Amino acid sequence: MFVSRIFLLCAVSVESCRRNIRFNGSVACSKLESHLADARVYMLTHSKEFDVVDLDPYGSPSVFLDSAVQSVVDGGILMCTATDLAVLCGGNGEVCYSKYGSYPLRGKYCHEMALRILLACIESHANWYKRYTVPVLSVHMDFYVRVFVRIYSSASAMRNTPLKLSYVYQCNGCDSFHLQPVGRTISKRNTLRYHPGFGPAISQDCSDCGKNFNMSGPIWSAPIHDQEWVAAILADVKSMKEQYPAYDRICAMLTAVSEELPDIPLFLSLHNISATLKCTSPSAVMFRSAVINAGYRTSGTQSMQDIVHQGLISCFVGLENERRKERKNPKEKVTRNISLQLEVSVQKIDLCQVKNHPVKAQPSHHPGTVILSKEPVLQANFARAVESPSKGKDKKVARFLPNPERHWGPKLRAGRQITGKHVSLLGTKEVNIFSNPEDSDNSAAVF
Repeated sequence: MFVSRIFLLCAVSVESCRRNIRFNGSVACSKLESHLADARVYMLTHSKEFDVVDLDPYGSPSVFLDSAVQSVVDGGILMCTATDLAVLCGGNGEVCYSKYGSYPLRGKYCHEMALRILLACIESHANWYKRYTVPVLSVHMDFYVRVFVRIYSSASAMRNTPLKLSYVYQCNGCDSFHLQPVGRTISKRNTLRYHPGFGPAISQDCSDCGKNFNMSGPIWSAPIHDQEWVAAILADVKSMKEQYPAYDRICAMLTAVSEELPDIPLFLSLHNISATLKCTSPSAVMFRSAVINAGYRTSGTQSMQDIVHQGLISCFVGLENERRKERKNPKEKVTRNISLQLEVSVQKIDLCQVKNHPVKAQPSHHPGTVILSKEPVLQANFARAVESPSKGKDKKVARFLPNPERHWGPKLRAGRQITGKHVSLLGTKEVNIFSNPEDSDNSAAVF
């Protein structure tokens, strides 16, 4: 019989949890157990015993990862939630490095980078025990990120981990970023050999605007979803719609995930690109049409709405950056290095937009001025392409739902004094309750 065990370090919380289990009837009582114990110790003493482990701590899950990857059976699922987005998204880079072993960057793609940092951290812990991970679903929702990974044991497959990790170089002036794989493979005499990745991937100065780069990583640069698994789950959810109170939210998230390009890490913001060039932003459909007409791929992302996925190159060249790969279809454009993705596609298309809609002159040192001083080598075709709208939009499936109520999101941490400055975060009604508890019918708030 499947039994779920819940571990808490607070006696009051354990008793509250047991009371809630009893409220749910005899079936819940037979399948749920609440324990006052350290989950890390319990997982360490029960190696490869659990089919599913769900880590959902308050804050960072990093202290639980080492014991969690040991307690999951081969092929089992580890579900992990991280709510410390201020750390993972670049607010405290040194803290992120100490907890997750990776340095973050602040940018539009910071939430996807947070997912990839968490995946890389889980993989590193699994490698210590000759195990490796396969992500099946990774999402950013509300104020947290959550990943679902399968864990397997294989010393030979573990050697592929450096191929799945990359360093990121982000330009300080424009939106150009480049990936540097950690490792590569060479096939010689029917033997696969592992070597360090080629470098440097870029010059010290950006070829587009002349500014220097910030470096971050390593992050997980392999796919973060199993598209077949996502499609199967989405079909199951739709077949049992009446059983899911949050059906609209689940369907919206899975639909957005199913439309992402699986082999392209990170993305670009159309609004940010236009802001750099100080030009009028074209519509998303128009811009995607220009990308598709130029022979590249594009998609949205589940993190944000105003996004054009970075997969504007027709293939993701990971390890053999110097070698141009031949294609059977001559119309399919190939770049010789992933670092060319912004120069070859995004800004060249936006340059054509600027030619049709002149912009106000900026200082000569401004990144947009430097970029616009160059003639575009690509003549963009903004004619509407058939594939430009998303499939979900064609089927009228909502992908980005509004928050269920005003002031939705994480509240203040325990012990913080409530003052008038918290009105924008909590709302006037909640601030009045916290400030005058005697006037609120003895109502209690738990942060």
